[in-house]
Amino acid sequence: MMTTRSLTRLLILGALASTVGMGCSEAQANKAQLPAGASATGGQPTLGVRATPPLDKLQGDVTRVTGQLRARLEATLSAPATGTIAQHLANVGDRVKKGAPLMVLDTSNIVIGVEQAQAAREMARAALDSATTELERTKKLFEGGSAPQALLDRAQAGQRQAAAGFAQAEAAVRSAQEMLRDHTLRAPFDGVITARLKNIGDTVAMMPPTPIFMVTNVDQLEVRLPVPESMAGALKEGMKISGRVIPGNAPFEATVRTVGAVVDPQSRTVEVLADVTGKPDTVLRPGSLADLDFSRSEALAGLFVPSQALLKDDKGSYVWVVEDGRLVRRDVQALPVTPRFAQVSSGLQPQDKVVVESAASLREGLAVSVVQ
Repeated sequence: MMTTRSLTRLLILGALASTVGMGCSEAQANKAQLPAGASATGGQPTLGVRATPPLDKLQGDVTRVTGQLRARLEATLSAPATGTIAQHLANVGDRVKKGAPLMVLDTSNIVIGVEQAQAAREMARAALDSATTELERTKKLFEGGSAPQALLDRAQAGQRQAAAGFAQAEAAVRSAQEMLRDHTLRAPFDGVITARLKNIGDTVAMMPPTPIFMVTNVDQLEVRLPVPESMAGALKEGMKISGRVIPGNAPFEATVRTVGAVVDPQSRTVEVLADVTGKPDTVLRPGSLADLDFSRSEALAGLFVPSQALLKDDKGSYVWVVEDGRLVRRDVQALPVTPRFAQVSSGLQPQDKVVVESAASLREGLAVSVVQ
């Protein structure tokens, strides 16, 4: 038989077991109520968040844009007059200077016209000299009382008429000489002949224009860039960018000249024109593709955070920063520069730990732990 002492011992052990079981069940229940990724520290639940310091520069393909090299000066030269090509003075590939003759039309009839105009000018000059002499003689007679006023008036009118005739003959000579000059096609700027479209003996017309040569200045190049509209706002005139030719990777430097004022509705890009500067190590050819990297430009200098980390409300833009295990709101000045990243100009320090995921569902002062 069980004694009274044994029964008492059994009752005490049962009560202890029940107490321990209740404590474990309560702990498990409390643990089940914590948010996903949270833990209990000192009785306070903490939420695990992904946080990282901001980037000091963008890398990879997020700041690269593919554009095309082209000449700033390029022209299709047409016939300055109607006629037949008599001489070609330049061939494809030739380097020419501004004003250099490239082609001459048949000028036989024009030369005759110049000679006729010059002969007419000499006749007008002789008539003017005769009228001037007559006027001087008449003036002397009038002053001596030997000639009436009517005779002096007639001499003055004759001299003015002869002067007008000489001026007209002078204009005719200049017109004929200009027409002669128009029969020579000249280079409008320094460049290279890239195409010759007509041959000796071909008849060309001024209207409608007949293309004869194509000239390209290969020493003054620019690059045309279709920049995503999200990045265009960070680009400024005068900023420096580096590029490489595709293929070959020949390096060069460029300076932004213009940033387009409109967005292409199809590609959602803004046209940016940049002038190639300096003297590249290799020959750059218009028409080549080029890869431009904006990551080293001053416009994209600063701190960068993922786009999902940047939040907005009625007070402005902000991010969540982890400080001493708590979430702290940090108001910032930021601008999206790519679809994935925003540039922060103020309000953030390089050592700050910025929450990069699920930031919209957080609140000020929440206890958190950084999960890498």
